[in-house]
Amino acid sequence: MKTITLNNRSRLYFFAIALLTLLLSACGGGGGGSSSSSTYNFNSSSNVLVSWTASHESAVNTTGGGYIVYYSQTAGFSPGGSGVQSVNVPYVSGTLAPTSTTINLAGGTWYFQVEAYSALNPPGGSSGSQSSPSAEISVKVPGGPLFSASR
Repeated sequence: MKTITLNNRSRLYFFAIALLTLLLSACGGGGGGSSSSSTYNFNSSSNVLVSWTASHESAVNTTGGGYIVYYSQTAGFSPGGSGVQSVNVPYVSGTLAPTSTTINLAGGTWYFQVEAYSALNPPGGSSGSQSSPSAEISVKVPGGPLFSASR
């Protein structure tokens, strides 16, 4: 039902930013003022592709429908709970709503759940309906300090 693929292209981008920051800070601000020391820590991150099997419910695959991907570094989290982040993946056009999204995450273990939603009102309800969350899956994102430098 769900697949996670890691992509580490972002490491080069963060290295370039870190190098530029170090070069700019090496200028010292000029002007003969007092010197100070600073430590720069640059952590790597990775793009994580989260994908799932499409719901064939017509209300999910029309305007107002789609999916919400919930993620947290806490196992057993509840969607919408404290510290839980989410990405909305709405229906845009075509036969089905998108069934994947890419999320940039820091290194560590991350847990994911996906819910389908629609704009239809459930019987007796006054708001859109949402499925139960999927089974939780986890992925270990490579990370940690890319490098640390002091001046």
